[in-house]
Amino acid sequence: MRFQFSFKHMETSDALQSYAEGKLRQEIQKFATKPVECHLTFSVDRHNHTAHLSFNGGDGFSFQVDHTCTDMYGSVDHMVDKLESQLRKQKEKLKNHKGHKGRKDVLYLVDRGFEVAEVDAGDILKYEAARRKVSGG
Repeated sequence: MRFQFSFKHMETSDALQSYAEGKLRQEIQKFATKPVECHLTFSVDRHNHTAHLSFNGGDGFSFQVDHTCTDMYGSVDHMVDKLESQLRKQKEKLKNHKGHKGRKDVLYLVDRGFEVAEVDAGDILKYEAARRKVSGG
């Protein structure tokens, strides 16, 4: 993992760097298996403290995450939470890249009050063909 830090309109803070790096390292190790690069930018505009992260993963994906609030440490915490949800989504996409059980012709219909039902796409086509015959269209 490689980290780069930038500070805009504020002085450099080693405590903030180590805090952010520790939080990010902890979250990234849960999800990433390949080397990653992180570029963090901390900026202050009046009373708004912004933490911005540019994340490049070794699997070929990248994220831009930022958060603004009145406290820089709070901004880092919220930014890490957003990154964690994006990393979780990315991991699920990689894990489920073949769809549900490898079948491409299965739809899942959800309706209020009913359970999820597995419907074969071939059955839908047969139903539509039969409906057209009956209606004469």
